[in-house]
Amino acid sequence: MRAINHAMTGAIIGLSASAPVAIPLALVSHYALDALPHHNDEKISQKKFAEILAGDIALCFILAIIIFIIRPMDWWLAIICAFIATSPDFMWLRPYIDQRHDRASRPISERHVVVRLHEKVQWFQKPIGIVIEIAWGIITIACLYFLLRR
Repeated sequence: MRAINHAMTGAIIGLSASAPVAIPLALVSHYALDALPHHNDEKISQKKFAEILAGDIALCFILAIIIFIIRPMDWWLAIICAFIATSPDFMWLRPYIDQRHDRASRPISERHVVVRLHEKVQWFQKPIGIVIEIAWGIITIACLYFLLRR
């Protein structure tokens, strides 16, 4: 699932749930979203992947800026939850950077509990999964629109 979908879901949780519950819910939401069918195209070039990743990261920052500017009730919790909801994928950042710079990196152990969890929940990653990602994006944008208006 794209980072922006994780971030928007986390922001919705932060705007809807109270502080002690919202943060673990945001973390769990990451794996719930990854269990949905989502997009992955192994034929994509490294350059195209980097462009998509950069756009995805930019959208996450834009979301945080919008929430900061509007400042709804518990806006800070919404931003924290958006970050927490995307955070499990940060473990892939170092190997990705090393690969981009042709550096040898220590591979993430396949036995690592987070890697095993990701592998179990991400059962469907194919190009057609973009349909689910777009639908989820539309739903979360609509929810955020109404939550940020109140």
